[in-house]
Amino acid sequence: MAITESGPDTLRVTPAAGALGAVVTGLDLRATDESTVAALRELLTEYLVVVVPGQHELTDEAQVALMLQFGEPYLHPIARAMGQTELRAGHIVDDVDHPPFQDQYHTDVSWDPAPPTWGCLRMIERPPMGGDTMFSNMYAAYDALSPAMQRSLEGLTAWHDPGEGKAFRAKSGDAATDAAEQLVPGASHLVVQTHPETGRPYLYVNRGFTRRIEQYTPAESRAVLDLLFAHSENPNFQMRWTWSVGDVVIWDERCTHHFAVADYYPNRREVARVNVR
Repeated sequence: MAITESGPDTLRVTPAAGALGAVVTGLDLRATDESTVAALRELLTEYLVVVVPGQHELTDEAQVALMLQFGEPYLHPIARAMGQTELRAGHIVDDVDHPPFQDQYHTDVSWDPAPPTWGCLRMIERPPMGGDTMFSNMYAAYDALSPAMQRSLEGLTAWHDPGEGKAFRAKSGDAATDAAEQLVPGASHLVVQTHPETGRPYLYVNRGFTRRIEQYTPAESRAVLDLLFAHSENPNFQMRWTWSVGDVVIWDERCTHHFAVADYYPNRREVARVNVR
């Protein structure tokens, strides 16, 4: 049954893990006003990831409308390459014919010069077991580095690109993936970034899309990136969410990584994703 009253005064917040994440109940995401969105933003500033269970009646259109209260439309390069001009919920279906290749830590489309700021997933069909999503706190990852390592990373840039694009090819085909890679071949980003809303530094390299540190030799880059990838994937920085149908998860793409655990193949899993910036 849909919740008939929804607002910041009805929210109940429970931390999901020590490092990041909160579960919010008492909320119908079809009926969010400015004060409710402001409350969600405050929770995202504190917890980085917010889970809102029980949103069974949320439609694709309502999910898009919700996220447009957080930012401007972000269209994935594949959607742009295919001629899409309006923001729509993208359905990600993993099954026997579409294997879930994106089972490594990443932040969405970091290979875009202007990547998304916020991500939102809605669980439509979950497998009988498995299919969790893990999130990792990149503030905490940066804070846990030694002061000497922190200083050594200041001002460095890293190149991000989609690589082989196996996950994209499995879902969208070779032609669309090739067109997207021509449209957005990659981007250079600072290794350590400062969050514009909190002023806190965070690591912005990820195993999925970061290829090299541009100021280093190939050997130096590989060694440092391998160290940073392993460091950022420390379980002490993580939360793991076990999905139920109707769950909606919103997260800050800038200061988190996520990992879709692909332990359910060949069973079917379907989520709807919306990104804004």
